[in-house]
Amino acid sequence: MKLRFHTKLSYGIGGVADNAMYTLVGTFLLFFLTSVAGIRPAAAGTIVALGSVWEAMCGPVTGFLSDNTCSRFGKRKPFLMAAAFPVAIVTSLLFTAIDASYTVKIIYYTAMTLLFWQAFALFFVPYMAWGSDLTEDYHERTVLRSYAYLFNQVGMALGMVLPTIMVDWLMNMGRSVETSWSMLGIVVGVLSGGALLICALTIKKSDVKNFVKDPNREKVFTARKIACMFREYLMILKLRPIRFIIGASLLYLVANTFFSSDRVYYFTYNLGLSAGQISLIMLVITIVGIALTPVVAFICGLSDKKDVFMIGVGATGVMLIGARFIGVDSFMACCVLCFIYSIGNTCYWQLMPSMIYDVCEAEELASGEKHSGQVISLQALSESVSTAVGSLILGIILQTAGFNESVHAQSDMALSWVSNCFTLLPGICMILVAVVIANHPINKHSFQRIMDALENRAKGIEVDLKEFEDVFGKKFVKHNKKH
Repeated sequence: MKLRFHTKLSYGIGGVADNAMYTLVGTFLLFFLTSVAGIRPAAAGTIVALGSVWEAMCGPVTGFLSDNTCSRFGKRKPFLMAAAFPVAIVTSLLFTAIDASYTVKIIYYTAMTLLFWQAFALFFVPYMAWGSDLTEDYHERTVLRSYAYLFNQVGMALGMVLPTIMVDWLMNMGRSVETSWSMLGIVVGVLSGGALLICALTIKKSDVKNFVKDPNREKVFTARKIACMFREYLMILKLRPIRFIIGASLLYLVANTFFSSDRVYYFTYNLGLSAGQISLIMLVITIVGIALTPVVAFICGLSDKKDVFMIGVGATGVMLIGARFIGVDSFMACCVLCFIYSIGNTCYWQLMPSMIYDVCEAEELASGEKHSGQVISLQALSESVSTAVGSLILGIILQTAGFNESVHAQSDMALSWVSNCFTLLPGICMILVAVVIANHPINKHSFQRIMDALENRAKGIEVDLKEFEDVFGKKFVKHNKKH
C-alpha cells in the first residue's frame, strides 16, 4: 500500500536529527577534542570509541523496549518524544570547551559522550523500526527511505557544513574558538530535538484509536522477559540475512569513520585549506547526496536495490584506492574525491535501511513473530561497534604516526597516514562491503517469496521453511523445519 505524501514527508524530517548528530560527532568530535579541548589523540579516540560502545549496548535494549511497548501513540513514537529534549541539552554540553585540569576534561568529555549516545539510542532504533511498520512494500520502503535520506542531507549540512562556516564566522566576530564551538552545539542540538518532535507529532498512522491499557499486561522488564529478550536476539543472530547485513554495516561504517573523521585533518594539515574552502567541500558532499537520491531511487525501481548498493559502494571503493596513488593535492581534487565518496555514501544510507526492513519480514517468517526493533537494533549495534573501532584505530594511527595536536606543521609520516586514512583504508573496506552484499540472500524475488509465505501463514496454510534454504541456510532450516 502506498503511503500518503505527508506521512513520508513527516517521517523524512526525523532524519534531520539522525544525521545531524551522527555526522557532527563523526566528523568533528575527534577534531574538537584534540584541537579545541586539548585531549591527546589516543585518549580522544578512546573517548569516542567508548561512546559508540555505550550506544551499542543501549540500542538492543531500546529495540526490545519499542517492540514491547503498548501506548495510544503506538510502539515507536513515544521514544522520539522522550528523546527530543535530552538530545538538545546533551549535544550542547558535549561541544562546550571547559577550563579544567586534564583529568577533569577526560572525565567530563567521557560522561558527555556517553550521555550523547544514550540520547541518540533512545530515538534512533525506534525511528528506524517505524519505517518498517509504516509499509511492507518492497519498493515503497526505498521511496520512504529516499525521503528520509533527503532530510538526512539537511542533517548532514547541519553536522558537517555548518560547523566550519559558523565557527569561522563567530571567530571573525570576535568570539573565542571555545565559545564558537559551544554555540554550534546549541544550534545543532536544538534543531535536532525540534526535528524529532515534528516527526513524532505529525505522523498519526501508527496511533491506536480507542486505546485501553491492559491492566494484566506483564511489565517489559521482568526476569522472564529479560530471558526472552536474550533468546530472541540469539535466534535473530542465527539468521543468515542478518549476518550479512551486520557484516556489511561493520565494514562500511569503519570506512565511513576513517573518511569522515580524518578528512578535517587532511584538509587542515595536508592541504592547508581555509575554513571557507573546507565548508565548500563539505557542501559538495551534501549537494551531491541530494542530487543522487532520486537517481538511486529511480534505478532501484528499474533494477534491484541489492545490485545498486553493491555496484555503487564497490565502485566508490575502487576509485578511493586509485585516488591515493594518483594524489589528492588541490581544492578541486578534494571536491572530485568527495563527489566520488558521495556515490557510495548515498547508496549505503539510502538503501541499507530499506534492506534491513526486508530482513524484518524474513525474521518474522523464521520465528513466527515480528521483532522489527530488535532486528534493526542489531544492525545499529554493528554501526556503533564499527564507529568505535574506526575511531579508536584512527586515534592510535595518528598518535603512532607522530601527529602532534599542539603544532600546525606535521611530520611527513603523520601526513602520509592522514592521507591513507582518507583514501586507501576506506577504499579497501568499501570493496569488502560489496563482496559481502553480493552474497546477501534477500533480493526482490526472494522477498516476494517471503511475503507470499507470510500471507499463506496468515490464512492458516502451513509453511515449510525448507523451501527457504537459500535465504536462511540449511543449518538453520534443519533446526526450524516448520512454523
